[in-house]
Amino acid sequence: MKRTIPLIVGFIIGVVMIGEFFIPHYRYRAMTAEFLEWGLILGAGAFILGLVNLVQVNLPKVQRRETDWQYKAAMLVALVITLIVGFAAGESRQADGQTFKWIYDYAFTPLNATMFALLAFYIASAAFRAFRARNMEATVLLAAAILVMIARVPIGESIPVIGDYLPQFMNWIMDVPNTAARRAIFIGAALGAIATGLRVILGMERSHLGGGES
Repeated sequence: MKRTIPLIVGFIIGVVMIGEFFIPHYRYRAMTAEFLEWGLILGAGAFILGLVNLVQVNLPKVQRRETDWQYKAAMLVALVITLIVGFAAGESRQADGQTFKWIYDYAFTPLNATMFALLAFYIASAAFRAFRARNMEATVLLAAAILVMIARVPIGESIPVIGDYLPQFMNWIMDVPNTAARRAIFIGAALGAIATGLRVILGMERSHLGGGES
């Protein structure tokens, strides 16, 4: 029953939410809007569960002094400080002059920007491996990337003869083949999402219930 009831509830809610795209009646839309509100409440509860799980996973590692326990300890200390400061400030925590806002603006935001800046090096490394002209497809990808990069910098327009045409060719690459490829990827992702949703609604996908057969 612990798995049967969630499967039944998931099936009913899933069918009702799919019906929103085909039943335009305002009462039906009001009902689905209510379900969405419940979903937001459950999502907030998931944040709390994630917080508890974060402490349960990392606190024992800090106590046992496992590998990189200092970083986990720093994370837990930052977590506790942020929670205390946020709860103490209440609804005004995001107002100017509040400690919570200062932590967000001058600690979290710079750290977040640093993390994404470091990702640029991994992207450059992956691009270097992907752009090796090992076959015809990789050669076309390499040529297109070089043209786009040259056209996006001022020195590209100063190249004799072809400098004036590079921006136009770059725009064509971005608007035609690049857009077509992105749409194909989006269509594939949408089909995958539909397939996953149907598997959850029909009870074929049960990983969210903890695995195992009911």
